[in-house]
Amino acid sequence: MKKWLGILMASAAFLTFSMGASAQTTSGNLSSSNALKLAQTAREHYWSAMNGHNVKVTNSACPQGSFQYKGTDYRFFCSEIGTKEKLVNYMNESFTLNAIDKGLKKYRFVEYKGKMAQPNADGGSLLEWNKAKTKLIYQRKDIRQFEFTIPYGEKVQYEKRKVTFVKVRGKWQINDMDAVR
Repeated sequence: MKKWLGILMASAAFLTFSMGASAQTTSGNLSSSNALKLAQTAREHYWSAMNGHNVKVTNSACPQGSFQYKGTDYRFFCSEIGTKEKLVNYMNESFTLNAIDKGLKKYRFVEYKGKMAQPNADGGSLLEWNKAKTKLIYQRKDIRQFEFTIPYGEKVQYEKRKVTFVKVRGKWQINDMDAVR
């Protein structure tokens, strides 16, 4: 009896946490504040992919060194996103599959010897997405486009970005990886 009660309680807790975590992304009506939260999460996913490592994962195995592939210096991704399947699954938490496919091609990510690799380069952004202002500019049933005004720099300047969200299988996702870079 105790065993069944434990299983039932664990299942209830799992469902509660799962539904709570996805509530903001499955909402039928995407608000400006939820769009900003989703954009910030997508930005984190974008930069994790650009760095080849999910910053929220500790104790990950990250291969050292680089290799030449078609005349370009490449480095492998860390283990948590080190295969195409893992990388696509991780990126699909925020981006549509179409956006991911285009991004993999644009950034010349390759699958080499069963592992994902990227051209050896550094990058970053000065945009302060945590201070962004959001405005809904277009809306259809399963599409929303927001304009984000994002501050950056010591002499505060602003950059405007249009980010389009598409509802896929009940979940709002961004349809362009570069929109949140």
